[in-house]
Amino acid sequence: MSKDEGVFDKFIRDEMMDIETFHLIYDFVALDNFRQGEYEGNMFVVRKINTNHIQLEDEVATENTSIPAVYTYAKKKFLSLLQSHKPSL
Repeated sequence: MSKDEGVFDKFIRDEMMDIETFHLIYDFVALDNFRQGEYEGNMFVVRKINTNHIQLEDEVATENTSIPAVYTYAKKKFLSLLQSHKPSL
């Protein structure tokens, strides 16, 4: 498992409390009408850089360092990863 996969799994465990949260994040990322913006969760920030790129920032890891722990995903990859975790919610 790569570090990115481990971070995404942690994101799922920490942020996906219910199916409504899943849909909020999925729709925010999927809709092209939202070109930029942020979804602030309990432990992570999902940042939409543009219609094709998403950043996932681990807020807890960032608190104690001057360099944020940020992981960048193509929108299709991020949505695919989200979708693969949907049945476990």
